[in-house]
Amino acid sequence: MSELISKYIACPKCQQQSTVELLCSINTESEPDARELVFDEGFFKWKCKKCGFQSKLMHPLLYNDIKNKFMVYYIPKVERSRISDEKLEKEFAELSYIKKRLVADFNAFKEKIILLENYYNDAAVELAKLAVSEVVAKSTGQNVYDGYCTEIDKSENTLSFQFFIGGDRRSYLQSTRFDVYNRSMAIVKEYFPDIDKKHTGFLNIDRSWAKEALRRYKNSD
Repeated sequence: MSELISKYIACPKCQQQSTVELLCSINTESEPDARELVFDEGFFKWKCKKCGFQSKLMHPLLYNDIKNKFMVYYIPKVERSRISDEKLEKEFAELSYIKKRLVADFNAFKEKIILLENYYNDAAVELAKLAVSEVVAKSTGQNVYDGYCTEIDKSENTLSFQFFIGGDRRSYLQSTRFDVYNRSMAIVKEYFPDIDKKHTGFLNIDRSWAKEALRRYKNSD
């Protein structure tokens, strides 16, 4: 089921105060259009009834895909590596086999949905992404910030990422061989086989996780 919360906001343009209902939880089984509305940001669009000013209200949203056995909890700018929701843990106690992920930005939110619904291991993708980002940093001489998987083509043996580099955070596309994912998957299977069983709640499998995982992997030799 979907859940709504009410919130008072003031229009940034005319200062008109109003109450808006924000959707904080969606279920793809009961709402067939949920995925489309996430990707076109329909759940976050807002328009002032007085002056017509339009904006996006980026708010926490839980994406629940029971068919594909995962949940992704989008909490803008969250800095925690793990978060537990006692209500959800109790409600979905019988579904402990599903992956539960926490993300801090909208691009990561969409990336996780795409990866998990296609049954890719997101931890392996993060390790592969980190490896490719280091190649990009070395070849460009620029700092690499956010990065997202844009394409996986096993038939062409390619794995592609979009990174944001330099002080202006310009977009930079980089592809590599799909073998990089396979090698990363081997590391996850050997050193982090129970990542979802050992932890309750929603896990933030991101660049920081990948750096720590790589450090532990190197120190294990």
